[in-house]
Amino acid sequence: MDKKLFILFLIALIGLTSATLNPKFSYKIYGNVANFFETENDFRNFFDFHTGDTIAEVGALHGENMYGFTIVTDSVTFYVQDIDSIALSQTNFDKVVKHCKKLKKPLTNKFYRCIGTAKQTNLPDNSFDKILLIMTFHEFTFMDEMMTDIYKKLKPAGQLYILETHCFTSTHKNYTANETIEMMKKYNFSLLKKDGKDINNSSGLYRTVFKKI
Repeated sequence: MDKKLFILFLIALIGLTSATLNPKFSYKIYGNVANFFETENDFRNFFDFHTGDTIAEVGALHGENMYGFTIVTDSVTFYVQDIDSIALSQTNFDKVVKHCKKLKKPLTNKFYRCIGTAKQTNLPDNSFDKILLIMTFHEFTFMDEMMTDIYKKLKPAGQLYILETHCFTSTHKNYTANETIEMMKKYNFSLLKKDGKDINNSSGLYRTVFKKI
């Protein structure tokens, strides 16, 4: 083989290997959580799921984020929660679970559907290692009630993940990362991690992790 062709082939092979080991995220595969990560490794390291964890996504809408979570977890219990019983109908929930089974065999995770209200999640108390709010925090109409309720749902030292981006609906307030961090003090959460593409601008993306205290 020509030396130049060999070098080009080697570069392409390295690029392909890198893409395989660090795949780009897409909504189709991972759900809207894909907006916050570049690679599966970044995604996996940020959430740091462990076998045996019980996790809830509050405001999960149809529940498509379970696709990505299924890829990187084993023997984890997921609660898919939303206040919209039409978006998160039993039929739509069953479709999500069916798709998860296709993504990973054998599927060792368990999935539960939960319909809440604007003031409470209706999740079981003192049950969760981690609760996830993915582009959901700005949607809360009754912030005090929801955050008080979420606090009760976490186990002692449980973690709350708030991943936010700018909402263009005029009826919703946007929060910067620093505003979110200050608010969480009121609800007895301490900051564990803050990062993102633009953590100081409400029009950008940010990722925060808090610990129940």
